[in-house]
Amino acid sequence: MKTPLLVCPSCGNRNFRRSRKRSFSDLLKMAVGLYPFRCLDCSRRIWVNVWFFSKLAYAKCPKCLGLQLTTWDLKHYRLTFWRNLGLTFGAHPYRCERCRCNFLSFRPCAGSMTPLTDKREGPRNALGAVG
Repeated sequence: MKTPLLVCPSCGNRNFRRSRKRSFSDLLKMAVGLYPFRCLDCSRRIWVNVWFFSKLAYAKCPKCLGLQLTTWDLKHYRLTFWRNLGLTFGAHPYRCERCRCNFLSFRPCAGSMTPLTDKREGPRNALGAVG
């Protein structure tokens, strides 16, 4: 059984939001990867290391660190210059299902990983045979 990434130590809940920085020391902690989160039920503020090394290769939501991502359609949103430039260089548009945040990332989505196939073999049929 996998444990969730964020669990409140006082109430055991998994509903969090990013907390705001309060001082310069908070900013220094955030520079090394420690971010403040606040429990939505008991309002306790905890510090979380966002460098989950097992999930570092995948895109995650910048607000809630969620990995349940979908894509968003480009025709419904007006992009800034920097986001448009990121899309030009190959960033993927993702939308967090939990907090509905739209963002761009160059990392792949954790749920859409497909095995690599050798292009010299040709396409495979439903049974996995080359042909």
